[in-house]
Amino acid sequence: MTTTDAIRKARTERWFVRQGLPHLIDDYSVREDVLTRMFPFLGLVVFLELFLVFGDRWNGWYQAFAFLGGVGLMLGTFALVNRLRRRPLMMMPNRVGAPELFLFLVLPAIPTAIGAPDALGEHIGWIIGANLVILAVGFVLTAWGVISMMRWSIGQVRAQIGDIANLAMKSLPILLIFSAFIFLNAEMWQVANDFTLPYFGLVAALLATIGSLFVFKSVRALAIDLARFSDWDDVRRRCVGTPIEHLVPADDDPPPDAPELGRGSRLNVGMLLFVAQGIQVLLVALLIAGFYVVFGMLTVREGTILQWTTSTELTGSADWAARLPLLGDEVIFTRQLVLVAGFIGLVSGLQFAVQVVTDQAHRDEFAADMTDELRQTLAVRAVYHRCLVEPDE
Repeated sequence: MTTTDAIRKARTERWFVRQGLPHLIDDYSVREDVLTRMFPFLGLVVFLELFLVFGDRWNGWYQAFAFLGGVGLMLGTFALVNRLRRRPLMMMPNRVGAPELFLFLVLPAIPTAIGAPDALGEHIGWIIGANLVILAVGFVLTAWGVISMMRWSIGQVRAQIGDIANLAMKSLPILLIFSAFIFLNAEMWQVANDFTLPYFGLVAALLATIGSLFVFKSVRALAIDLARFSDWDDVRRRCVGTPIEHLVPADDDPPPDAPELGRGSRLNVGMLLFVAQGIQVLLVALLIAGFYVVFGMLTVREGTILQWTTSTELTGSADWAARLPLLGDEVIFTRQLVLVAGFIGLVSGLQFAVQVVTDQAHRDEFAADMTDELRQTLAVRAVYHRCLVEPDE
């Protein structure tokens, strides 16, 4: 592979990461593709943990000396590892292995544990344990491109906000039939009055899980055949503005035949679609819940709440009772109102997710733009394999 092709390949792989689909990279490697992207973040964590030396163990300049000593230890260790791996002393690693991970876990504990002899083992244990958690969470977020995935999904929501509003309006008559009945039902307010926040969280998690299953079913249907292209003309139109737009083969070349998506790639594509649709359904649920909060403040008076909940009074601390003046009267904001509106929003979001999955017209309108952009990424993958991966094999 020429130097120019190597640069194009690296640029295309970075583009896959920005699209939230790092598993489209050929021979995706934990040591070379995941941990290397994590390395600057891990270095920042180590640097921030060195500030733990400041405390009541030393006074004055001794704290500064301990901190500077820790920084020197970090830089010196980094240079030593690079020297042992025959890299320039201050070069960012192109491969991260067990030695680097071991140093990330224990290096911050050395300077921060000095001066705490009474709890040395406990102090080191807490730092190593916290770093293990940070490493695990950071690995998942980096390996699957979750941050880029969220950014891509939010961009899709912004681009499709009009379509989501249209779909919500089409679903509104059905949603109002059951939601208005629930909202103006005394039993629902009694249930909300007896609800504690942890129990409401369990109910919300149950409904969210059911909705996620429907969204996942929709995702599986959307992901079918997205990576297949019949000719290079279709690929060329989709690759405009991407790093490989000038590499698309001519129409008389053999048709696109990129390898089928592997298990990790299929899961990555499914996660991207799932997050995008999940955010859209969540937006609809929040909009409906917010509407009922405002509607309830304007229509449900304090006497009605007391009658429905069989309470004698609303206390500001337990019920979040806040009274706001409006047009010579006052509206009231309470815990019961938030819980009832939140429950209606959750059920409405669940119904919206079911409708999108089961109604073909809704599903096509809901996901057309999203799948079109995903097809662009998979078109880039087809050119990437034909022009940048296969010649290197």
